[in-house]
Amino acid sequence: MRKLKLIIAAMGIVVGAGAAAHAAPGYSTANVNMRAGPDIDFPRVNLIPEGTPVDIRGCLSDESWCDVVWGGSRGWVVSEYLAFEYRGQYMPLPDIGLTAIRIPAIRFVANDYWGRHYTKQPWYGERNRWYAFKPRPRPGWRAPPPGQRKPGWWRADYKPFAGMKPPQETWSRSKQRDDRRR
Repeated sequence: MRKLKLIIAAMGIVVGAGAAAHAAPGYSTANVNMRAGPDIDFPRVNLIPEGTPVDIRGCLSDESWCDVVWGGSRGWVVSEYLAFEYRGQYMPLPDIGLTAIRIPAIRFVANDYWGRHYTKQPWYGERNRWYAFKPRPRPGWRAPPPGQRKPGWWRADYKPFAGMKPPQETWSRSKQRDDRRR
């Protein structure tokens, strides 16, 4: 029995390491709220400043929300506020797609996610309410088209920013902070 537990624990470490390896570096394209789940009704965890580097751990299969790590916090961000360097330009996640930047499609399970990341948050006491909450589809959002994507397919009022770089001042300060932490 003890040997079986050790094998299961080792497999868990390997699976966890594989998931962490899929984290992708991205950037916020605006001051954006990080939420405790993939819906604007979930509590706000943090506010990510525009141009800040973030780690993307995965996104819902419809690419509407992504699980993000930033500033010691973990939470969910609307995908259109995340950009990646892709073929020499910074492009919003919906224009690129998960497979092109190797981000896994994941599910949100409130009781598991909250148990791992929010036990010390003041709103954790309301967890039963959120465990029962069913995230709604984002208004006006539709799943990505198959194959090659046209910039802005996901928004009727889209203004392209391909080639845009977040403010250099913000990136410089973020990089300096990261360098000091090492």
